[in-house]
Amino acid sequence: MAGITTTTYRDWEIVHLASDVLDVDVVPGKGGDVTSLRWRPLDVDVLWKTRWGLRPRGECSTAGSSQAQLMQAYPGGWQTVFPNGGDATSEHGVEWGMHGEAWLAAYDWSPDGDSAVVLSTDLVRSPFSVTKRVSIDGPTVSVAETVTNTGAVPIDVMWSQHPALGAPLVGPQTRVEVAAATVHTTDLAAGAWPTLPDTGEDLRQLPRPRSGVSRLAFLADFTDGHAAVVNDSLGLRADLTWDAARMPYAWYWLEAGGVSGFPWYSEAYVLAVEPATSWPAAGVTGVRRTTGTHVTIEAGETRTSTVSLTLSGTGGHNE
Repeated sequence: MAGITTTTYRDWEIVHLASDVLDVDVVPGKGGDVTSLRWRPLDVDVLWKTRWGLRPRGECSTAGSSQAQLMQAYPGGWQTVFPNGGDATSEHGVEWGMHGEAWLAAYDWSPDGDSAVVLSTDLVRSPFSVTKRVSIDGPTVSVAETVTNTGAVPIDVMWSQHPALGAPLVGPQTRVEVAAATVHTTDLAAGAWPTLPDTGEDLRQLPRPRSGVSRLAFLADFTDGHAAVVNDSLGLRADLTWDAARMPYAWYWLEAGGVSGFPWYSEAYVLAVEPATSWPAAGVTGVRRTTGTHVTIEAGETRTSTVSLTLSGTGGHNE
């Protein structure tokens, strides 16, 4: 049944959105994360979960890098990456942590009708107000974001969405479709989709879990803001759509046992295609030095971006 309800898990308020075919969970106090996206016809949650999940609110954190702190607070699911992407960096006299402050910020929220919530926050380490509207419409969930530079100086940023998908949607029988022509590697080499230039791997096909494979690539030259993750054996596909003029790149991240140390210990099995303004995963300072794909938001300027994910049956399974 459509509507908005709330529950509590580990002292976090969980906001539930529902349509006739989708159930969506949002955690306003932790980045406005979308932590569950369940396709009712098959009773399948397509979002990946870390093995430690959503930690209890207020849990003590041991000292460590921004990556360690971010990972401890990472339940999996779908996050906002802003105003920094990838490596921690130093900007305007302060450290911007891995993947940026919006990922960890607490948001106030209010309902917007019976099918959407509006979340808002003000960042501390950069002069931005951030508003997220998470809405559900039949088989589609959309995250629309607005960022405003409330400061008096221009600020260079990176901005992306990080929807991480997991089993059973993600598996060796899954294929990846994108409307991109070019694949870049972390060392800035370029090749044609779907081949990863440094290894020759076909990015359309996924390895088995714990196969010792990790991939990070940066997709470019999109004819349209579209990517799909399709599992005909399961009978389910996920179509990701966005405005490629605003986010002209997408990060392709796969972990299938390739990282034997922290944080995955060869256990994680996850795929994400992440619409993005910028690449590579070098933080704003590194991107400014290499590809120059950072975005400058002027004092007082407001920018918006929307990413949508639509689930549908493929006919390969009883829906």
